[in-house]
Amino acid sequence: MVWVSTLTAGLREKTESLIYNHYGDSVSVLFKKIPIPEEIKFTAEKNAQLRFMMDKIYIWEISKDEKMIGLAYLDNVKGKSQPITYAVFFDSQGMVEESHIIKYREPIGGEVSNQYWLNQFFGKSWESDYKVGSDIDGISGATISVNAVTRGIYRSTIIVEYLLIQKHE
Repeated sequence: MVWVSTLTAGLREKTESLIYNHYGDSVSVLFKKIPIPEEIKFTAEKNAQLRFMMDKIYIWEISKDEKMIGLAYLDNVKGKSQPITYAVFFDSQGMVEESHIIKYREPIGGEVSNQYWLNQFFGKSWESDYKVGSDIDGISGATISVNAVTRGIYRSTIIVEYLLIQKHE
Protein backbone atom coordinates (compact mmCIF):
# COMPACT_ATOMS: atom_id res chain seq x y z
CA MET A 1 0.00 0.00 0.00
CA VAL A 2 2.93 2.35 0.50
CA TRP A 3 3.55 2.32 -3.27
CA VAL A 4 0.10 3.72 -4.07
CA SER A 5 0.61 6.63 -1.70
CA THR A 6 4.13 7.29 -2.98
CA LEU A 7 2.94 7.33 -6.60
CA THR A 8 0.62 10.17 -5.70
CA ALA A 9 3.49 11.91 -3.89
CA GLY A 10 4.85 13.41 -7.10
CA LEU A 11 6.24 10.27 -8.75
CA ARG A 12 3.64 10.22 -11.51
CA GLU A 13 4.08 13.95 -12.16
CA LYS A 14 7.87 13.65 -12.25
CA THR A 15 7.66 10.69 -14.65
CA GLU A 16 5.22 12.49 -16.93
CA SER A 17 7.40 15.59 -16.94
CA LEU A 18 10.36 13.45 -18.05
CA ILE A 19 8.18 11.81 -20.72
CA TYR A 20 7.29 15.20 -22.22
CA ASN A 21 10.92 16.34 -21.99
CA HIS A 22 11.97 13.24 -23.92
CA TYR A 23 9.19 12.89 -26.50
CA GLY A 24 8.09 16.54 -26.80
CA ASP A 25 4.88 18.36 -25.96
CA SER A 26 3.00 17.23 -29.07
CA VAL A 27 2.59 13.61 -27.91
CA SER A 28 -0.45 12.14 -26.23
CA VAL A 29 0.17 10.12 -23.10
CA LEU A 30 -2.10 7.39 -21.73
CA PHE A 31 -1.39 6.24 -18.18
CA LYS A 32 -2.23 2.67 -17.15
CA LYS A 33 -1.83 0.88 -13.86
CA ILE A 34 -1.88 -2.81 -14.77
CA PRO A 35 -1.43 -6.09 -12.96
CA ILE A 36 1.80 -7.84 -13.88
CA PRO A 37 0.78 -10.38 -16.53
CA GLU A 38 0.98 -13.81 -14.87
CA GLU A 39 2.07 -15.52 -18.09
CA ILE A 40 5.34 -13.48 -18.18
CA LYS A 41 5.91 -12.67 -14.49
CA PHE A 42 7.81 -15.86 -13.64
CA THR A 43 10.01 -15.62 -16.74
CA ALA A 44 10.85 -11.97 -16.09
CA GLU A 45 11.70 -12.64 -12.43
CA LYS A 46 13.76 -15.74 -13.25
CA ASN A 47 15.74 -14.19 -16.10
CA ALA A 48 16.45 -10.94 -14.24
CA GLN A 49 17.00 -12.78 -10.94
CA LEU A 50 14.75 -10.20 -9.32
CA ARG A 51 11.29 -10.53 -7.84
CA PHE A 52 8.65 -7.85 -8.25
CA MET A 53 7.93 -5.82 -5.11
CA MET A 54 4.32 -5.14 -6.10
CA ASP A 55 1.58 -6.85 -8.10
CA LYS A 56 1.12 -3.88 -10.42
CA ILE A 57 3.24 -1.88 -12.81
CA TYR A 58 2.73 1.58 -14.23
CA ILE A 59 2.84 2.07 -17.99
CA TRP A 60 2.40 5.13 -20.18
CA GLU A 61 1.62 4.67 -23.86
CA ILE A 62 3.11 7.53 -25.82
CA SER A 63 1.48 8.32 -29.16
CA LYS A 64 1.94 10.89 -31.88
CA ASP A 65 -0.62 11.35 -34.65
CA GLU A 66 -2.55 8.37 -33.19
CA LYS A 67 0.46 6.04 -33.64
CA MET A 68 2.21 4.54 -30.62
CA ILE A 69 5.82 5.70 -30.63
CA GLY A 70 6.89 4.45 -27.23
CA LEU A 71 6.18 3.19 -23.75
CA ALA A 72 7.30 4.45 -20.38
CA TYR A 73 7.58 1.94 -17.54
CA LEU A 74 7.70 2.82 -13.84
CA ASP A 75 8.55 0.30 -11.14
CA ASN A 76 10.52 -0.28 -7.94
CA VAL A 77 13.45 -2.44 -7.02
CA LYS A 78 14.69 -3.03 -3.50
CA GLY A 79 17.98 -1.35 -2.68
CA LYS A 80 19.79 -2.32 0.50
CA SER A 81 16.73 -1.55 2.61
CA GLN A 82 14.52 0.92 0.68
CA PRO A 83 12.76 0.89 -2.69
CA ILE A 84 14.42 2.57 -5.65
CA THR A 85 11.81 3.94 -8.07
CA TYR A 86 12.95 3.99 -11.69
CA ALA A 87 11.48 4.74 -15.09
CA VAL A 88 12.52 3.39 -18.47
CA PHE A 89 11.42 4.84 -21.81
CA PHE A 90 11.16 2.44 -24.74
CA ASP A 91 10.68 2.94 -28.45
CA SER A 92 7.89 1.07 -30.23
CA GLN A 93 10.26 -1.88 -30.81
CA GLY A 94 11.08 -2.37 -27.13
CA MET A 95 14.54 -0.77 -27.19
CA VAL A 96 15.56 1.37 -24.24
CA GLU A 97 15.70 5.04 -25.19
CA GLU A 98 16.25 6.54 -21.75
CA SER A 99 16.20 5.57 -18.07
CA HIS A 100 15.82 7.60 -14.90
CA ILE A 101 15.89 7.14 -11.17
CA ILE A 102 12.67 8.81 -10.07
CA LYS A 103 13.22 8.46 -6.32
CA TYR A 104 16.29 7.18 -4.49
CA ARG A 105 15.72 6.59 -0.79
CA GLU A 106 18.96 4.98 0.44
CA PRO A 107 21.60 6.96 2.37
CA ILE A 108 24.41 5.71 0.07
CA GLY A 109 24.65 4.45 -3.50
CA GLY A 110 22.79 7.35 -5.07
CA GLU A 111 25.36 7.49 -7.87
CA VAL A 112 23.01 5.20 -9.82
CA SER A 113 20.91 8.34 -10.36
CA ASN A 114 23.72 9.82 -12.45
CA GLN A 115 22.50 10.17 -16.04
CA TYR A 116 25.96 9.28 -17.37
CA TRP A 117 25.72 5.87 -15.66
CA LEU A 118 22.08 5.37 -16.75
CA ASN A 119 22.95 6.17 -20.39
CA GLN A 120 24.67 2.79 -20.76
CA PHE A 121 21.23 1.14 -20.99
CA PHE A 122 20.43 3.07 -24.19
CA GLY A 123 19.71 0.70 -27.07
CA LYS A 124 19.35 -2.38 -24.88
CA SER A 125 16.44 -4.80 -25.15
CA TRP A 126 15.37 -8.04 -23.53
CA GLU A 127 17.97 -9.81 -25.73
CA SER A 128 20.88 -7.68 -24.47
CA ASP A 129 23.45 -8.64 -21.86
CA TYR A 130 23.17 -7.05 -18.43
CA LYS A 131 26.24 -8.42 -16.68
CA VAL A 132 27.62 -5.90 -14.20
CA GLY A 133 31.37 -5.61 -14.65
CA SER A 134 31.46 -6.46 -18.36
CA ASP A 135 28.29 -5.09 -20.02
CA ILE A 136 27.30 -2.62 -17.29
CA ASP A 137 29.77 -0.50 -15.34
CA GLY A 138 29.84 -0.98 -11.60
CA ILE A 139 30.05 1.90 -9.14
CA SER A 140 32.34 1.62 -6.16
CA GLY A 141 30.28 1.78 -2.96
CA ALA A 142 26.98 1.27 -4.77
CA THR A 143 27.10 -2.44 -5.61
CA ILE A 144 23.64 -3.30 -4.26
CA SER A 145 22.01 -0.34 -6.03
CA VAL A 146 23.85 -1.04 -9.30
CA ASN A 147 22.75 -4.68 -9.29
CA ALA A 148 19.16 -3.83 -8.30
CA VAL A 149 18.69 -1.12 -10.93
CA THR A 150 20.39 -3.19 -13.65
CA ARG A 151 18.20 -6.19 -12.92
CA GLY A 152 15.12 -3.96 -12.72
CA ILE A 153 15.79 -2.42 -16.12
CA TYR A 154 16.42 -5.88 -17.58
CA ARG A 155 13.17 -7.16 -16.04
CA SER A 156 11.31 -4.15 -17.50
CA THR A 157 12.57 -4.98 -21.01
CA ILE A 158 11.08 -8.47 -20.71
CA ILE A 159 7.70 -7.12 -19.57
CA VAL A 160 7.65 -4.41 -22.27
CA GLU A 161 8.53 -6.94 -24.99
CA TYR A 162 5.58 -9.05 -23.84
CA LEU A 163 3.23 -6.03 -23.78
CA LEU A 164 4.30 -4.97 -27.28
CA ILE A 165 3.68 -8.47 -28.66
CA GLN A 166 0.22 -8.52 -27.04
CA LYS A 167 -0.57 -5.11 -28.53
CA HIS A 168 0.29 -6.29 -32.05
CA GLU A 169 -1.70 -9.52 -31.89
